[in-house]
Amino acid sequence: MRRRKIFRFFDRYLGIPLVIFLALFTRRKRRLPIEDIQNILFIKLAAIGDAILLIPTLRKIKNSLPSAKITFICSDINRSVIEKIPFVDNIINCHVYDFLKNPVNFYRFIKELRRIKYEVVIDAGQWERINSLITIFTRRDYSIGFRTKGQWKHIVNDSVIEHSRTKHELENFMDLLIPLGIVPISGMRDYDELQLEFFLKPEHRDFRDRFWVENNLLDKTVICFHPGCGENGKPREWALENYVTLGKRLREFNKNIIILITGTNYERYLCDPLNDALPEFSINTAGKYTLEQTAALIERAQLMVCSNTGILHVSACVGTRTIGLHGPTNRAKWGAYNKNAVAIQSDKFCSPCLYLGHDYGCNKPTCMNHISADDVYIAVRKVLQPEMFLNVVN
Repeated sequence: MRRRKIFRFFDRYLGIPLVIFLALFTRRKRRLPIEDIQNILFIKLAAIGDAILLIPTLRKIKNSLPSAKITFICSDINRSVIEKIPFVDNIINCHVYDFLKNPVNFYRFIKELRRIKYEVVIDAGQWERINSLITIFTRRDYSIGFRTKGQWKHIVNDSVIEHSRTKHELENFMDLLIPLGIVPISGMRDYDELQLEFFLKPEHRDFRDRFWVENNLLDKTVICFHPGCGENGKPREWALENYVTLGKRLREFNKNIIILITGTNYERYLCDPLNDALPEFSINTAGKYTLEQTAALIERAQLMVCSNTGILHVSACVGTRTIGLHGPTNRAKWGAYNKNAVAIQSDKFCSPCLYLGHDYGCNKPTCMNHISADDVYIAVRKVLQPEMFLNVVN
């Protein structure tokens, strides 16, 4: 957490003037080599959710330019997702915190990166100036990136895409392909080409099927609870007692319901007490399985309940009905990109407030407290028994 705060401080207060200064000496009018694109460099250092939302964009590039090789610069934060995407040919893991320890590490990183010339560099970062610095020093013919208000990172790019505060982030990412002539500038897009996918292998589903048998889940209604939001997402978390109340009410409604608790090893501080509070009808998988194994478990469950975090988009990828809880985050921008997803937005007057990174509207957001266990219970009932909530017209 402290490292990230330091990085954000330097990225903004040192990064902005440095990017502006370097742009004065490096910017020149470049022509897009549309007839001969062999190497494309994609830059996105965080996070898991963003990496998942980039899948349709990467798929579209590969389908449109099948002979081009896509190299992706990621970080330890999102590498677990990027390395599973078959549309990516090469991965470069950027250890950004090492640049703070010793600037020479940045020089070494750039020296290695410049071994290859890229016809196109696509910076998918919304605010990170480190991406712009990497772009400046990369051997390239053309670069594309976002213009985000107040961030000053766009000035290094040859083609600039306005980053929309209201458009879903998946669609913002797809707009980065407009300069390549791959997607339409206006008009309706094909909804199917925007759909997410997760690349599970047969062994992941075999694991899932064994898990179902070993835990006697074949005739159960399995509902996933994912209470955590990672190390930096506490303002987005729904209170643990709400998950406990919801779980008990669901069990009273249907004795056949089993709560499958998912989470990372870090999130066990929430998952373990939740499991203890729901004895006899919960299974705690937090920190025990890989992302792919967890995704396979979610794929077979009837429903996922979670806040706005990476697992929300994993659930959308595998097609599981998802109830996403949004306080500081905007459900229209960050909600699960799935026709069957349900989004519950806090009714607090200032919700949503989050636009970029972790810049919340207040120091201690309380908007998640405005989503009650009753609200979510009713939403779950509507998903499990939609016929009970149909309006009957005589």
